[in-house]
Amino acid sequence: MIYIVDTHTLVWFLEGQGKVGSQALAVLRDPKQRLVIPSIVLGEIKYLASRGRISLAVDTVIEAVENDPRCVIYPLDTQVIQAMPVISDIHDGIICGTALLYQDVLRETVKILTRDKKIGKEASGIETVW
Repeated sequence: MIYIVDTHTLVWFLEGQGKVGSQALAVLRDPKQRLVIPSIVLGEIKYLASRGRISLAVDTVIEAVENDPRCVIYPLDTQVIQAMPVISDIHDGIICGTALLYQDVLRETVKILTRDKKIGKEASGIETVW
């Protein structure tokens, strides 16, 4: 199983504010899970930090992800663009495109860690976990 991690999920988990849903939190705490961080998530975190909307610095997040052997940062590449559904939010589309790439091209079982229920509906039915 591959878990694609949405921006708010990663931020809230690393901030330790207790906002992460119980099922998503169990996945994030499990040392055996495989986590994929789409590069757009890091871009969003940098943007949010620069606007003072979150307290985490992007360098702190990158260090945490790179030092976690369960995590892979997946780049925004042409395969993601081709897999990406055209949905209401481009950032969510890229996250969904990453999930669809893992599911349809790499033939992995995929779920997205997010509280955003529209992501699963707009991403060709990829299941979400919260």
